[in-house]
Amino acid sequence: MNTTMFLILLSAFSVISSLITEGIKNLANDRVNLSCNIVALATALIVGGGGTAVYYQLNAIPFSTNNVIYMVLMGLASGLVSMVGFDKVKQAIEQIAGKRK
Repeated sequence: MNTTMFLILLSAFSVISSLITEGIKNLANDRVNLSCNIVALATALIVGGGGTAVYYQLNAIPFSTNNVIYMVLMGLASGLVSMVGFDKVKQAIEQIAGKRK
């Protein structure tokens, strides 16, 4: 995997992780008080690791020890990117809405 493909996959996985996290939060908002960052990290690990595994399978890349480590690291990286973007946008919206009141 080259740097360009890594960045393309990271961008796609972080967007997907953010959308799935938002959906989970909207579904579970009334029932359970969930920690946003833990939900985002778990979702990103699944999306990033699973998406990288699909990329490896479609491109006939063997599942070696290093590639499994890369899958986990991709999950953590997509979690970091999706959490930073989502939290900053949410915080900015709350600050803008707070000033108008």
